[in-house]
Amino acid sequence: MTTDTESQRSLLLSQSEALAGSECVHSLHSAPLSPCPPVSPTLLLPQGYSDGPQLLEDAMHMPHDLDSSEFLADDISIIAGGCLTGWHADSAFVLWRRILGILGDVNNIRCPRIHSKVFSYLYELWHKLAKIRDNLGISVDNQSALPKTLFIPPLRMLASWLFKATMLPAEFKNGKLQAYRLICEMMTKHQDVPPNSDFLVHLYHVMHEGFTSDDQDVLNTMIRWCSPRFFFLGMPGFTMLVGDFIAAAARVLITDNSECPRIEAQTVLGSLVCFPNLYQQMPSLQSTPKSQDIAVGKDDLKDYLVNILLKTARNEPNEGARCVAICSLGLWVCEELRHEKIHLHVNDAINVLGVTLKFGNKVVAHVACDIFQLLICHWQHLQKLEQSLPKRIIEIFVATLAFLLPSAEHSTVEADKKLMVSLLLCLLDWCMTVPLSILLEPITMPMLDDPASHKTPLLDYIYRVLHCCVSGSNLHTQQSHYLLSLSDLSTDYDPFLTLGQVKNSEPPLMHNSTGEFGNLLTVAEEKKRRNMELIPLTARMIMTHLVNHLGHQPLSGGPALLHSMVNENHDNPYVESSELSSEVFKSPNLQLFVFNDSTLVSYLQIPSDATSPSSTNSKENPSEVRVIVRDISGKYSWDGSVLYKTLDRTSLHCSGTGDQCSHPYLSTSFKQTSSHASRCSSELEAEDGVDVLDQLLEELGHSSPECLPQPQQRLVQPAPPPVGMNPETEGAIMEAIRRQAQQEEEEQTCRRNEDPSVKAASQREPIHQDPKAPFYFCRLLLNELGMNSWDRRKSFHLLKKNSKLLRELKNLDSRQCRETHKIAVFYIAEGQEDKGSILSNSEGSQAYEDFVSGLGWEVDLATHCGFMGGLQRNGSTGNTAPYYATSNVEVIFHVSTRMPSDSDDSITKKLRHLGNDEVHIVWSEHTRDYRRGIIPTDFGDVLIIIYPMKNHMFFIQILKKPQVPFFGPLFDGAIVTGTLLPSLVRSTCINASRAVKSRLTLYQSFYEERALYLEAIILNHKENLTFEDFAAQVFSPSPIYYPMSGTGSLTGSTSAELSVTVTTSESTEQASPTMPRASKNRVSGKLRRSASAISKSSN
Repeated sequence: MTTDTESQRSLLLSQSEALAGSECVHSLHSAPLSPCPPVSPTLLLPQGYSDGPQLLEDAMHMPHDLDSSEFLADDISIIAGGCLTGWHADSAFVLWRRILGILGDVNNIRCPRIHSKVFSYLYELWHKLAKIRDNLGISVDNQSALPKTLFIPPLRMLASWLFKATMLPAEFKNGKLQAYRLICEMMTKHQDVPPNSDFLVHLYHVMHEGFTSDDQDVLNTMIRWCSPRFFFLGMPGFTMLVGDFIAAAARVLITDNSECPRIEAQTVLGSLVCFPNLYQQMPSLQSTPKSQDIAVGKDDLKDYLVNILLKTARNEPNEGARCVAICSLGLWVCEELRHEKIHLHVNDAINVLGVTLKFGNKVVAHVACDIFQLLICHWQHLQKLEQSLPKRIIEIFVATLAFLLPSAEHSTVEADKKLMVSLLLCLLDWCMTVPLSILLEPITMPMLDDPASHKTPLLDYIYRVLHCCVSGSNLHTQQSHYLLSLSDLSTDYDPFLTLGQVKNSEPPLMHNSTGEFGNLLTVAEEKKRRNMELIPLTARMIMTHLVNHLGHQPLSGGPALLHSMVNENHDNPYVESSELSSEVFKSPNLQLFVFNDSTLVSYLQIPSDATSPSSTNSKENPSEVRVIVRDISGKYSWDGSVLYKTLDRTSLHCSGTGDQCSHPYLSTSFKQTSSHASRCSSELEAEDGVDVLDQLLEELGHSSPECLPQPQQRLVQPAPPPVGMNPETEGAIMEAIRRQAQQEEEEQTCRRNEDPSVKAASQREPIHQDPKAPFYFCRLLLNELGMNSWDRRKSFHLLKKNSKLLRELKNLDSRQCRETHKIAVFYIAEGQEDKGSILSNSEGSQAYEDFVSGLGWEVDLATHCGFMGGLQRNGSTGNTAPYYATSNVEVIFHVSTRMPSDSDDSITKKLRHLGNDEVHIVWSEHTRDYRRGIIPTDFGDVLIIIYPMKNHMFFIQILKKPQVPFFGPLFDGAIVTGTLLPSLVRSTCINASRAVKSRLTLYQSFYEERALYLEAIILNHKENLTFEDFAAQVFSPSPIYYPMSGTGSLTGSTSAELSVTVTTSESTEQASPTMPRASKNRVSGKLRRSASAISKSSN
């Protein structure tokens, strides 16, 4: 106990002055200052108070607004007018309020140190009240929701003390900072009772004074603790402070102090990018010089905000703040592209984002790459802004890859290679999204020494940079303008824009492969891992992807079906099994090859009626060729048939009136050109004025524009004349050619008349017979492709047909051919606080349903052929689900309201599917913040929580585990419109899933897995044969079966019967027209030996 009664009197004032309310308007420090004695906390507590701390905790449930008469019930304590003795909730609360009131106005404390201690205690007290409020209505078992509580803690009880503390002199700075911090936290908390207008006037005035304060510490405190949740609450008139928030954040960001809340300031700016378009003219508070009056102005905050974003995206030194700035700039670009009047600074923003792709800090550069990935779905809006803008973005990626490749391919830093992979994959998505005509346009270059470079299409430069990524950057350095450089880009783009350096907030993590994986991998596997080059592998995958899918995707079956589901047993008349089995290896119409030690190719001859029963092709050609390709990017199947055949005699006898011939000129073709095959040819005579060659060239240039020597130039256009050619020289050459032709014709006529041996009798056209060999057309195609030549022996081999190969082929076909992600989606209605009520939701609000429908396409799980993410086709996990896919990515959303919840078993199954996902989307319409523990799971590394706002915008909260790196484009505290919400959330979920997987030990992308499986198959099953044995097996893949007719029936045959069949003259001509006529007996001997060798190897 202290004996200084004067100091005690100055500290403890009357109870009425200390009660928190708007009437607390005492003057500051009217009494003279005195020394600051130590004050014991026991002075503020009545005797026996310490005996009931738990009762005190339980008592703080009565709001300040409630009258004591509401507590009159059957059991009333003495302090409330009853007769009950002891501690009760009402008595403890009233006594606690009275003891707090004994303090009086704490702002009259004369000692700054004691004043600071008091506000530190008030800060701790408020946090206890806030914690109590957060725990009200939460059940212990997390199975059901408790009824709504009647009493809530008075969280604004201390507001008047806090407001008054902000007006104290400078010597009370520590207490003022505590007051500002508590005001910010108090007003970013959910308000159970909306504040009245008088309270908001005091609040906005205090916040305005804090934002415009000259004290940097006050400014830092306001920005650090007043999060974008202030905008989320949407209190009346809050937009008046938007200008103050922007100005204060800008003042924080221009300082060089590393202790300043730079990330928080950048988050505040990023949360406001959608506000200017929603609120066309936002009022702003403006201080009047030499006066305490505050005026309301209407400045253009949009330009002010955008200029700050452009500056911070270029010069922000903090890594985390720079990442948020890049994301904010990307969100603003997307927001502007959705409006008719697009801001002029959009091009400047894209310029900053493009330059950031080659930034030294790989984390920041990776975020910029994610923003360009987001802009892919807005390419049409970019084209409306400027016609060449999508093509310019692709050019930026090509030039940036060429710029970074020399250093990245030899770098030992994992981040360098991962950035190159991200750039390559983003380039692939851009190429697959924009129309092919854009890729075939010439590049946009200012001036070049080589005029031919101006006509080179953009697609050519894309393949060039991919080829350099595979072969090495030094391959074509001597060739001028082989690659697109940064200096070759359009004058509208500044590739050398200066960017400020970034100070890494954390030291870079050193990844020691030997130390990290030495205990997990064998020496051979470790060596294989190191030898697997990521950049060349990715570039090779992209090249094969473009070759197979550019201009084709999406297919007629929809985006879910990208790769072939056809196997060697399908449509095979020699195989009865419905699944891929060892029976296919005995088929005489099938052979498996390895090409370039990287691709598996199966050649299969099938009946024509198996692919198109109603087509006339089956009558003209009984068989077709099916080629099944398995490579690093996926599995593809192509069916083809003979393109030309001999015309019937009747087709040449056409009427003289110019009618079309009755027989088609093109008998068969590939499936893609079937429409041209059905078209009749014109008259062949030249005097009819129809040039058939011109028609063929026109059709070829239209159907296959890649055959054109230059874009927009037809094949029928004459080539440019040689250099130095003039009309006189051309006439002389033509005259010499005519004289030579006439002289040769006269000489040939004389020889025909004088020498009888020159004359030849007319011969009949041979009778057409269908080839009986089951592999004839495949062999014919291989001959036309040059695969049977000696030059191809180093790159074209056979596969050993055995059970191990069959298992590995099945395993390879089961691997994904695209990047896959599965995302969980939860719906939380108002008042739902427990797992049971959340999982039992079978539908949501209209806004929620609109959001879910925007995440992807609703697919029927019973017939869906794409990525399922563990969902069942039998309806036990729902009948439909949102699905999204590009040519490179598949995403399935596990939506809680789509799954059945009619029994405990279905609830358990629903929780199993949702809880095992690494990324969760939570749509919460509850007033309380979502807690991670509501859905108990060891997964859920990233939670993206969406809170609808009153102004039809949406507040985003992101909770992630500490080991998950930064990802975008959404960030914690972002506020976006409903139009952008689905695409932004989907893009953020994909990036979050990639960020989580990047931390998994030994994680490999889909094409890395396929490359390893392909490498194992080729290494273990490639058969090295002599040229003679290779040719023999190509001639007859399985000699033990041989069809006696063209129907495909199976007949057993011995090797002797095979030799007799081959040595027969007429059957040899039909089975193999490409074999030489001489030495037939010797050929049959080779076939006998190779046939016996095959039968031995098969055993």
